Amino acid sequence: MNKISFSLAVAACGTLLACGGNKNAAPVTDPAPAPAPAVQEPKVSLDSAVDRYSYALGMDLGKAIANVNVPLKMDVLMMAIQDEIDTSRKVLMSDSASETALQDLLLLMQKKKEADEAAAAKKAVTEQVEFLAKNIQDSTVKTTPKGVQYKVIKEGTGISPKAADKVKVHYVGALLDGTEFDNSVKRGEPLDFPVSAVIEGWQDLLLVMKEGMKVKAWIPSALAYGAEGVPPMIPANALLVFEVELLKVFAENPVADSAAAAVPADSAAAQPAAEPAAAPEAAPAAEPKAEPAAPKAEATKPAKEAAKPAAKKK
Repeated sequence: MNKISFSLAVAACGTLLACGGNKNAAPVTDPAPAPAPAVQEPKVSLDSAVDRYSYALGMDLGKAIANVNVPLKMDVLMMAIQDEIDTSRKVLMSDSASETALQDLLLLMQKKKEADEAAAAKKAVTEQVEFLAKNIQDSTVKTTPKGVQYKVIKEGTGISPKAADKVKVHYVGALLDGTEFDNSVKRGEPLDFPVSAVIEGWQDLLLVMKEGMKVKAWIPSALAYGAEGVPPMIPANALLVFEVELLKVFAENPVADSAAAAVPADSAAAQPAAEPAAAPEAAPAAEPKAEPAAPKAEATKPAKEAAKPAAKKK
């Protein structure tokens, strides 16, 4: 982003100065350019449109220059601006030479940026190792199986999630120096996600938590975003500090459902054993003994009554 901003700002300034007619309008005739801006600076009121866009153009150029991470000679830079603006002055470089010089500058800036990032990444590893070694000495700090350190802020009484479950959480994420990079509490929106969908350190932490629990956790970079980081929010080898509240566990295979499913199976297995025992009591075979006068007519009654036990088994 710095390279692009610098290139665009330089290109924009070059185009405006070359094409906008500023050579005739700008009263840059003072032979001593360095002291003049310093003396006139407090007198700028920005009341007129000319003052405002002149100052805005200077701001744009200043932002580009501020992004340059290699040494610059400001007196030479100011002289070049005057050489471009003032037609009475000679420009010391051709456009092609200027373009080549700017390309060299961008390469130097990139190399410097990479060197600075490598040094910062190495320093981050050293700092997190030292921090974790000291932090674990706190008797209230626990460690997950994979090495995430955490401290319980509020105990939970619900179930613990499994790797296949989904969870609802509130969280605040920060770097070791306290720089906050994410906060669901401020957004007022807890996050739902599968346990398996987050970084390894989060997964390891969630598996030791219970529904309702709130913890403060320190996740080593090896269990987070490693040497790559997530620029620009999370630098390389960053130890992440989270406050996590496990609001809800959406179990993939709830224990309660499994237990409930087992009850009807046991009951169904028990019922057939009990019902045959009751069959002799309901058997209509005893009824003909009480009516000996009509043996032929009563012969059909046992056939009709015999259908009732069969219906109960359905």
